[in-house]
Amino acid sequence: MKFKNTAIVTALSFIATIALTACGHDPMMDDEIEIPEPVSTREIVTEPTEEVTEEETTEPAPTEPNRTMLGSGGDTFTVLSWNPYDASYLLADWLGMDVNNVKDGADMKTKSGTKVKFICLSVGGSDAYEYYDKLFNEGEDIDVYLCEPDWALKLLNNDSRSAPIEALGISEDELSEMYPYTLEQGRDNKGVLKALTWGASPGCFAYNAELAEKYLNVKTPEEMQVKVADWEKFKETAKTVSEVSKGKTALADSVGGMWTAYTGKLTSPLINDNKLNISNEIKQFADLAKDLWDCGGVSKNGQWTDDWMYAGQKECCMGYFIPSWGFDNYGFGMTVTEGNTLGKWALCEGPSPYSWGGTMLAVNTATDNGNEALDFIYYSTIDVSGLIDSAYQASYVPNCLDVTSFLIEDEFIYDDEITKHFINGQDYMSILDRNAKALDYTGIITEYDADIKIAIVDSISQKYLKDGNSWEETCEYIEDKVEALMLPDLKTR
Repeated sequence: MKFKNTAIVTALSFIATIALTACGHDPMMDDEIEIPEPVSTREIVTEPTEEVTEEETTEPAPTEPNRTMLGSGGDTFTVLSWNPYDASYLLADWLGMDVNNVKDGADMKTKSGTKVKFICLSVGGSDAYEYYDKLFNEGEDIDVYLCEPDWALKLLNNDSRSAPIEALGISEDELSEMYPYTLEQGRDNKGVLKALTWGASPGCFAYNAELAEKYLNVKTPEEMQVKVADWEKFKETAKTVSEVSKGKTALADSVGGMWTAYTGKLTSPLINDNKLNISNEIKQFADLAKDLWDCGGVSKNGQWTDDWMYAGQKECCMGYFIPSWGFDNYGFGMTVTEGNTLGKWALCEGPSPYSWGGTMLAVNTATDNGNEALDFIYYSTIDVSGLIDSAYQASYVPNCLDVTSFLIEDEFIYDDEITKHFINGQDYMSILDRNAKALDYTGIITEYDADIKIAIVDSISQKYLKDGNSWEETCEYIEDKVEALMLPDLKTR
């Protein structure tokens, strides 16, 4: 792993100094701090100003006081994940191992000799909570677990399954450089912060620049952003694309993609006082989707289908709503194959900022490895070296404003296989950074958002768009679908 020039090393050395001060280490007390590549706040080389005698070297080195208020002394530190991807990279970086050697059942140990156990369920995110719930009920020795914002509150709202970050030994003062929206995602329903993430997952709008010039006379991402600056402009531009292309090309990839982006601008929660809240904003989305559905402005392909994936290659759709992790996922239509659109895509912020997915780290209240949990989470989410390592492992945006800023300044490229899809290797991180900064989820996140969002968009697609039912009939269908989910204590009517 190499930085492209020494400027970023100098800059990140400054960030590392801040990080060390935050965790109780005063760098001014050291005569010299050398930070190697990759930058690490764990590897600090201090050269004494005067000769140290042999007798003095027998003195025990001072240790940092125990910060965590959680249990300690356990012989096995266990990390639970529903998939192998993020956890394996995080553990590899933290333990200094080859990622290929990090797997369920592997022999792993911390530097202090504590055994590390990795439980990988290898299930989809939508199924993860059921498996987690079963393991907790069976008394599995879980110390740290990975969770998604869509279902994290089912665990974070349970004080017996999730401990406050402050109890771990991390104060919110140390998190001031994180994107605020990620902190909101990690809070329980009482506002207590219980989960942190190393990577933000904002989204943007990716479009075929060749088609944009052909149908809209748009030559730059800045000009395209003007065309899709809000949802009303997005609708008008979609109509233009459909008209000029004679119905051949839709602007948007799917109703599902539009809904994911649109939910980033909701100002009221989907559950209010334990009752389903089908707000006027949802009606506005349904009408927007219907306008585009009827005029050919949005593709009628179902999201995640083969037709949806290949629509961008066949020029059936001009653009995709795509999150940061989507650049590393060749299921998205613009990157699914090295077809005739390779190098023809460009990016802009889109009609409204949004995030999509993401992964957080939380601690089991019953952990008996609090010190290991602290070290692992601190290194993964706060320590500069850990954040830099993560940036090189996946296309998330580092969850630190300063680190992201310096990577942008240094023209960071995560993967040539990704950036070659964009005209002139366009910098995607600046666009995602702007959208992440603009997000505000205060008071919006609820425990059952994932289930309810799916019920809403499925109902709108089937009843309002395909069948042509009235909005009142569609709302009844939404209520029936949500009621069938049997979500605890939730009233649909």
